Amino acid sequence: MKLSIIIPTLNEESFLEKNLASLKPNLTSVFEIIVADGGSKDKTVEVARRFTDRICISDKGRGHQMNAGAMISTGEWFLFLHADSIISYSGMLRMLEIMDLELLTPNSESRIAGGAFRLKIDSPTPMYRCWGKIAFKIISSAANMRSRILNIAYGDQGIFVRRDIFYTIGGYSDIPIMEDVDFVKRLKENGKFIILNESVVTSSRRWDREGILYTTMRNWILILLYLIGISPNRLKGWYREHGG
Repeated sequence: MKLSIIIPTLNEESFLEKNLASLKPNLTSVFEIIVADGGSKDKTVEVARRFTDRICISDKGRGHQMNAGAMISTGEWFLFLHADSIISYSGMLRMLEIMDLELLTPNSESRIAGGAFRLKIDSPTPMYRCWGKIAFKIISSAANMRSRILNIAYGDQGIFVRRDIFYTIGGYSDIPIMEDVDFVKRLKENGKFIILNESVVTSSRRWDREGILYTTMRNWILILLYLIGISPNRLKGWYREHGG
């Protein structure tokens, strides 16, 4: 079994090195790392080259970039991982265990098509040493409850998928926002989608930049509007107007 870890980037030099360094000790012959860059103006590509020679440049946009990364991959499974998100060693092992078992499952109707991890928000910023850490724990718990109830995941939860299912559903859609939720909805039509108990640790930078309450409320409103049928193009316009 081979796994392709695909990381979309755009000006991520400050986060990418930590992400790639965390993956390196986990690497064996079954891994490949692909950095799919959307035209970074900083040293992102230079940082990436220190860890992998599998780098592709595509049009800006996570959907475009992740599809481009998949096109040059060789894995039987894909893991789409944001540049500011880190998976623990135990989480990686659990995911690989599931992938290995699925390749041995003869009944395609009962097979897992893909999955994601629980979310944990990292808050190293000094201003969040006290109440902020509690707030991020509550936000993470609420996001994980939402994932369990609705059986959906955001991209910062580390979405993994079987290669054949990825191409069956046509990869990521060419939409400006909610490409991750759209992807998971279509993925579930072709098999089971699971949320692992292990966590992905993602950066708190969005909350640091825009405020904890504001960012959280905006994100919840966006997902609710999307789920009731508001188009991604309209949502993107609203998102830009409100600080996205």
